[in-house]
Parts: sequence; structure tokens; C-alpha cells
Amino acid sequence: MSAPIPVALLGFSTFERNALASYFRLAPRSQPSYVHVLDVDDARFVVADSDQAGVPELLDALGRVGDAVFIGTQSPDAAAAWMMRPIDPAQVLRELDNLLTQRENPTTGTGPLPMSTMSTSRARAAANSTFGERGALSRRAADDQAVPVDMAARRADAAARRERRLASLRPVTVRRALLVDDSEIALAFLERHLVRLGVAADWAMNSNKALELMSQRPYGFVFLDVDLGEKSDMDGLELCQHIKRRHTHPGGRAPVVVLVSAFHEAVDRVRGTLAGADEQLGKPLDIPALERLLDAHGIERVAAP
Repeated sequence: MSAPIPVALLGFSTFERNALASYFRLAPRSQPSYVHVLDVDDARFVVADSDQAGVPELLDALGRVGDAVFIGTQSPDAAAAWMMRPIDPAQVLRELDNLLTQRENPTTGTGPLPMSTMSTSRARAAANSTFGERGALSRRAADDQAVPVDMAARRADAAARRERRLASLRPVTVRRALLVDDSEIALAFLERHLVRLGVAADWAMNSNKALELMSQRPYGFVFLDVDLGEKSDMDGLELCQHIKRRHTHPGGRAPVVVLVSAFHEAVDRVRGTLAGADEQLGKPLDIPALERLLDAHGIERVAAP
């Protein structure tokens, strides 16, 4: 078995970086495999946050744009690959696989991407020149100060994170849940237990119906099966991302999104967390875990009607 391919993560929030590094480590695959390294100099490839100010310029100064998979709203023309947010770690691995294949077997792809020919000393000098007298940026990908960020934007981002955290700690006031699953048996089973705990429920068997119901009334919870079947435009992870990041909610507050899946290995939990899920439950449903989840979000048990 060959050694894992070293990959640096440049930019990103601490949460995103840790989640991607965990996915590299936990992904159920044989070859090729990847390992997170801290220094770009030690990495064969780079996964870079193109929305982080200074990251594209730094990689250009280091001659590593052609070795990088960029994630964000835009990327340099010479980037090896580019994808938009929300981050799909499985797609990141596929892009790294494609890049590795092009490098090792140039006749199978469009041709090898240009490897960096700039020496480490020249790269550091170029970085110094690019970013002025304040000194070269640290290329430690795990360092939160790796790239310059406008302080006003940083404060606004921190305030938004605090608000989301405070919102997650407020008790849920809407005692109604939306259950999204392509199995009527699973829907009926979950609804029976929620009603017993004093939470009303509506059903949706695909993503379109779920979004239609959510646009009509507020929900305190959304329980999502990850695999929604062929009749659904989005799977549970995609629907979770949409609910948390793009959907407009009556009352202005997103519900607590709970992923429910028969797949609950560590790597599956990482993917759920990256999708924005607040909680995760396994199948078959653990009723005591469901009760603890509702308790944690302020749902006091009442006698069922």
C-alpha cells in the first residue's frame, strides 16, 4: 500500500478545516488516500478557500495555483479544480483523485498540469514582495492568521457566528416537526413517538414537498432521512444545506435539522456536520436518544392527546 498523498488546507474556518481533515482520515477508501499536512511546502496538493482574502495571491506567488483545488465563489484561471460552497468533501476527494490521475498518467487526461518550478526560497521572496513590508504570510494552513482579512468583515463574521450559537441555545417554541422520508413506515413510526412526546408532525416524501410545506408554516424541527430515493430532487444532505443556508423560513428562524440515517459511522457524521445538521440520529431509531434530543432543545414532555 502506497503512502497517503499529503494535502494542505489553506484558509477556511477552524471548523471547516477540521472537518475536511477528519474526512481525509475517515473516508472508507483504499487507494489513493490523503493526509492533511500543515505546511504547503510539504504538500503535493492544496485545497484552498478562494473566498479568504489573500489565498489565491499567495498560491500564485508560491507557484502552486496549478496544484490547488479552490472552494468558493471564484478561482484563478490556472486552478486545477474549482467548486462552489457548500463544501462537499466527497467531491473534494474526487477532484484530488482526478488531479492525481492527470499527474501520474498524463495520457489519460487532458495533460499534466504545470508543477511548481519555483524554489522554496524564491517562493518566500515572492510572497514577501507580494504582501509588502508587513512580512511574508505564514503558510501554516492550521494558523487562523494565515491570510490577511479585513477586520470589519472578521468582526461581522464573528458576530454572525455568535448569533447563530445563541439561536441554537434558545428553546424551540414551535412544537411541530416536519418528517422527510421516502418510507411511509418510517414516517409513521417517528410520528407516533413524537406525538407521544407532545410534538405534532407533518409528512413529506420528497425534497420538493418538504420545501413547499416549510414555506407555508414554521417548524421547530425537521427530521431528514439521508437517502430520499429516486423521486426526490435532493438527498437529505443537500436538503439540509438548502434549509440551513438558502431557504426563507416563516418567522425568520431555521428549524433544528436532525439527520436520520442507517449510516452513522464517523465519516457519515462528518458529512452531516458539514451539511449543517444540528443533530444526528441512527436507524433503527433510538427512542431514548430522541427523547434526550427533544429535552436538550427545550421540549418538555406533555401528555399525548
